[in-house]
Amino acid sequence: MAEKDILEKVLMSYADVFADCVNTLAYRGVRRLSEENLQPAPTESFYQGKERMRNQFCDKSFYRMEDGAIGAQYIIGNETRLERWQVVRKASYQGGAYRDQLGTGKPLYPVIGMVLDWMGKKSRIPLSLRGLLAKEGATQEELELADDVQLAVYHMRNLSKEVREKFVGGMLFFRDMGFVADYLNTGSFEGRGSQPIVHVKELCEMIEDLTGDKRFTEKIDVLLKRREKGEEVRMCEYIDMLEARGERRGIIIGRKEGEKRGEKRLADLIHLLMKEKKYDEIDAASTNRQRRQELYRLYNIL
Repeated sequence: MAEKDILEKVLMSYADVFADCVNTLAYRGVRRLSEENLQPAPTESFYQGKERMRNQFCDKSFYRMEDGAIGAQYIIGNETRLERWQVVRKASYQGGAYRDQLGTGKPLYPVIGMVLDWMGKKSRIPLSLRGLLAKEGATQEELELADDVQLAVYHMRNLSKEVREKFVGGMLFFRDMGFVADYLNTGSFEGRGSQPIVHVKELCEMIEDLTGDKRFTEKIDVLLKRREKGEEVRMCEYIDMLEARGERRGIIIGRKEGEKRGEKRLADLIHLLMKEKKYDEIDAASTNRQRRQELYRLYNIL
């Protein structure tokens, strides 16, 4: 779980990915943040403990800059397991960011926090400070007097198609978080195949770690060499490379069940064609990708 947290933070450290997440989830697709108006913000803050000063770290944070001044600060927490006291952690991070503004003589800017849950599909924790206090035994009278803090949690494995389609990064560029969201929710990249991958290594490692599908890092070196040459890498080309690798194995294995999805699909198709003695189609399926895809649909091989 700790390694998953690290990989999520690596991809989120890119301003374009960070902006896309905030725009899609918090602003419902309105492009309020961009790579150009973001600047990294501190992830460490300090507070006075019982005996000495202590520090705390949030995951990723950026400032939205406006005419050279800070307009707002955004904090994203990446979680693979939500904790009961998650809302207290949020209040602590944001409190530290507001504390840092005391005595600066500058206008106060808002601190906006959100949590991305990468493993669950719904929240089983209190989503407000008052909700947590109620579960901890606070009286109704005390709850009415206590200040509240709301916790915004987005379950990355439970995003609707409407929400996922908003992961587009901007008018001219597509962003990598859309690939992650689509694959976690549908198991495919349908609809994004022609889109370019921006952060190749980080994206592939993150998807592999979140899904356990090791195919995604098998050809990273090939893609990185293409990027070094200035070539654009599109997701459909990468998937073709992975499927072709598996399907070449499938031709050898024939009717035996392959270890990879491409192997199994081709093996199943060849088996059906052999039963129907359609030998010309077997040859076409082995050499012609377009015809192979048509046959998959014809025989309902998913």
